[in-house]
Amino acid sequence: MAVHVVGNVGLDTTFRLARFPKPGETLNASGVGVALGGKGANQALAALRAGAEVTLWSAVGSDAEAAVVRRGLLDAGLCDRGLLVLPLPTDRSAVLVDADGENQIASAVACALAFDPVSSRWFERAQGGDVLVLQGNLTPNATRAALRTGRALGLRTILNASPLGTHADMLDGMPHVVVVNRVEGETLTGEHAPDRMVEALCGRISGAAVVTLGAEGFVFAEGPDERPRSRAAHAARAVDTSGAGDVFCGTLAARLSLGHGFEPALRLAGWAAAIAVTRAGTFGCGPDRGEFQTWYERERT
Repeated sequence: MAVHVVGNVGLDTTFRLARFPKPGETLNASGVGVALGGKGANQALAALRAGAEVTLWSAVGSDAEAAVVRRGLLDAGLCDRGLLVLPLPTDRSAVLVDADGENQIASAVACALAFDPVSSRWFERAQGGDVLVLQGNLTPNATRAALRTGRALGLRTILNASPLGTHADMLDGMPHVVVVNRVEGETLTGEHAPDRMVEALCGRISGAAVVTLGAEGFVFAEGPDERPRSRAAHAARAVDTSGAGDVFCGTLAARLSLGHGFEPALRLAGWAAAIAVTRAGTFGCGPDRGEFQTWYERERT
């Protein structure tokens, strides 16, 4: 079965700083780099490396940056058949990373907000049993419509409700699985304890929920009738946490598409996210194919 990632792609400019600037303050970065990014692209590559057949359905602008994005996807092994060209600037993000690996991100997402997944005809290539993954960068209407289409086609649908912003009604698309971090979970549910967040999310969508907690691991339940369970994070020395959540979601989607159970898929996703925080950047910060293969071989012994 295949994974269809409907989301955004763009270019990330990452600045490495000793600390974040105060309001009105300018700091000189110790390093800077430009690379592919966007939650959709990050999750698509993570899913590909975890063994899935993947298509990214997204929009780019009609500018020189679009060619850079297209070439970057192809060089990473992803296809470009799902890219729709819009008369807009290609999406960009500025990522600040401090000495502890924490991050702050500001994005310009004109293409993501204008992207109507129906125009890409993604559903014509989907089959029952495939996995559909969405995030929070598209409009709520586009997100809900894609989730409902996926469910109607018999796909397993995953919503990583991030960035959340004011679009808490994304869950009304009723994904089979919702993945959020602690802050997003609290915003969506009004709860402060992660297990209560999971219970509330499962009840709202009548499906599975995962709340990621960074260095504390994650809490999950497979449905509203199941008690939440927690899993500790793998030990890791964080360099950059900005791509870990995307690696987690992409890996989870990949393993579910390949028939793995929910908890084993989550366990692998947690390991992959721990690898991701030890590496700079977002696109491709997770394990590569060889590292995933080593994990599989170790699990079989």
